[in-house]
Amino acid sequence: MTALPSLDECGLDETGLDIWKKLLEAEKTALEDADSSKAKYNDPIIGIRLLGFFLKDFSAHALDYGLTPYARLCREITSCFNKSDDKAIYDALVELGLRYRSYLLRVFRSNTGGEPTPSRHASRPSFEVVKERILEELSNVPQTTRSLKKLALLRDGYRCAISRVYDMQSCDIDEIREAAVRGNSKALGTDVAHIIPESAQDGDKDYAATVLAMLEMFGLEEKAKSLSGGQVNSLHNVITMVHDLHIAFDSFDLWLEPVAEYENTYKVCGNPRRLELFPIPIPSRITFSIDPAVAAAAKALNKELMLPDRSLIAIRAACARVANLSGAAEQAKRILRDLEDTTVLADDGSSAELLSSRLSMLTSRFTYVHG
Repeated sequence: MTALPSLDECGLDETGLDIWKKLLEAEKTALEDADSSKAKYNDPIIGIRLLGFFLKDFSAHALDYGLTPYARLCREITSCFNKSDDKAIYDALVELGLRYRSYLLRVFRSNTGGEPTPSRHASRPSFEVVKERILEELSNVPQTTRSLKKLALLRDGYRCAISRVYDMQSCDIDEIREAAVRGNSKALGTDVAHIIPESAQDGDKDYAATVLAMLEMFGLEEKAKSLSGGQVNSLHNVITMVHDLHIAFDSFDLWLEPVAEYENTYKVCGNPRRLELFPIPIPSRITFSIDPAVAAAAKALNKELMLPDRSLIAIRAACARVANLSGAAEQAKRILRDLEDTTVLADDGSSAELLSSRLSMLTSRFTYVHG
């Protein structure tokens, strides 16, 4: 968890500076309250720092997603200043910050599950046969992670798009196995990692509405529409990753930041304490591309293999940066660990803060007001 920068270091405009003064005062109050109560999860501190770091991030990365989210957050924070006294203002800021934790972080942070991989074939098909069969499936929007994964693997060259490790099961295809051997590359199990989680279309209408509202908050109304009606399972919303990187991606230990001057190029960023333990090398920069022969085959069928969407990746990066700076990412891990270890409520009430933090993350999404 990182403290909010000083007024001189926040780098905001005049409107932002006025807000920052109030946030620094609120952070001081939250720290004093935490010292006196010895609270374990520090929800007020997390809430205030989420607001601050989101505001700073929205301003600093305006080239990635415009000024809409910065202007909107300024309005929402400023509305808290209309309360009757300092205590009411503080409480309103904490509530707003925790609402952002529940909405933004829950929208983008998902639980990784092992998606099914393409089934093995008794007679090994040639690469051309597999390619043509997969491209035929592209005529319809994929409805399952199974069909989507086949398309993503084809687009990403049957490799993890970040580490470039080959997909283990795809090495059943002779040409792919030979390419892996030639390149002295490892082969591991891969998943299809969603930028916007697949649970956005899992039948929970309230949650799906929250996802779309959050995208609209970033000024991405058209992007929100592109993910509705089952479109979450589309190529522009997924990246092929080895399983361990997928887990890191879903828990905000790994994220991608667009490189402004290069198309489809991203810095690979993350929590160094986590990533330094990975058994495979992780590059500092990657560029997404499609093999020219595969792209040509798709074009010949009047079909397109879309690359991961830059604006969705940029939004997810904002959430990951803020989650780590504010302490929200580590708090989520701590709460989940404690929930696993807490099978019954303690008689002395010591479980109350755990349950309160967890319930606020789960339930506040139902009170979202579309502003």
